[in-house]
Amino acid sequence: MAQARDLGRFLQSPAWSERATRRRAALAAMPSRIGPAEFSTLGSMVAVRCPRDLDPLMQKAGGQWEPGERRWLIELRRTGPLIRNLRRETDPLFRRAGMDLDGEDNR
Repeated sequence: MAQARDLGRFLQSPAWSERATRRRAALAAMPSRIGPAEFSTLGSMVAVRCPRDLDPLMQKAGGQWEPGERRWLIELRRTGPLIRNLRRETDPLFRRAGMDLDGEDNR
């Protein structure tokens, strides 16, 4: 019976403070750049500037195009899959050209 009580806490939705902690951790772990795509935060959304070649990936992540600022707005919860897809899509091309992907060395 003790196991059933332990499982109950995993079946409950996370508390507000736990969600806020997860959100802060996700924002801190977000790279500033992956290949040609630049990331920045905009409230609870993530703004992504990228070439038009990557538009299908942004649409797949549920992004909304903001024409005035020429950027995509994506919900924070959708950035994990987007980052994985961007790395999968851009890594081989940039590695073959010998370019640094994340711009870490240029800072």
